[in-house]
Amino acid sequence: MTSSKAPTKVLAAVSAAAVLSLTACSGGTTGYDFTEPVTEPTQSIGFRIPDELLELSEDYAQDRVYESITVTAVESEDPSQCAVEYQFEYVEGGLDRFLAYIEETADRGDSTMEERIANFLTGEPSSTELSEDYTSAMVPVTCAVSPNDTENTVHVVFTQMIEDEPQTFARAEIAVMQGNELFVHEPETNGWQLDSNGNWIPAE
Repeated sequence: MTSSKAPTKVLAAVSAAAVLSLTACSGGTTGYDFTEPVTEPTQSIGFRIPDELLELSEDYAQDRVYESITVTAVESEDPSQCAVEYQFEYVEGGLDRFLAYIEETADRGDSTMEERIANFLTGEPSSTELSEDYTSAMVPVTCAVSPNDTENTVHVVFTQMIEDEPQTFARAEIAVMQGNELFVHEPETNGWQLDSNGNWIPAE
């Protein structure tokens, strides 16, 4: 899977041992802010960076692209596969920042503009179906064989633009079972970690 440019700092795992199980289906979207595990069953999860971390990381707060990213398990056109729908909520100026980067790097490689945008948003340049305003995307994915399957995943990446280059601030991998069950693996934040009291502190 292709992803945005790797961060300059080592990503710190928020919960290295935990696999956050979002089993079964429900009608609403469950929020996740890289702090507490999601315990309620759901087929849709809305990721966001917590306010406390935004206050501590002023550079990210200023240069970020997204306010939130929602991933929902949906029916695939191919019954042998699974699929997810992304919904992107951009901060003010976030969409313009990343589109400017796409245009400025048009001479890198032989991919099309749509492929570069898809790669930035989902990491899947060839299989992503984008909306015209880039606020949503559909991505097919091989169904996970178990909740612990880390091979067949899609991902969520919260990006900031540093000197007009994308850097990863937080990310998580998501496995999708055929019954529209979501499982989140290895949520990570760049340069920050939670202490035993639930406070954000710099990662060592």
